[in-house]
Amino acid sequence: MSYPVGIPEHICDKFAELAQVVRSRGFERYSARAILHRLRWHYQIERGDMHFKVNNNYSARLARWVMREKPGMLGFFEIRDRHNSGHDMHGYRPRDDI
Repeated sequence: MSYPVGIPEHICDKFAELAQVVRSRGFERYSARAILHRLRWHYQIERGDMHFKVNNNYSARLARWVMREKPGMLGFFEIRDRHNSGHDMHGYRPRDDI
């Protein structure tokens, strides 16, 4: 199995585990960000690791990784085009009429 570059393997494994739990509860689609925040809760609150940090930018890479590597997970997360979407960094399209 190939993990996403720069993301610790234990983060990837726990994210995949949580995504598969959500899928097993009957959800056909779910939010990668919600799972990432649940992951934070697990480490910071349940395990008491006050120093645990996970970058918000990991959610898209983790979602793509889970759908590629885990059976039955393809299409579970909504994926947006990463390149040349026509939007600026805040998600806005430039106005053509200006």
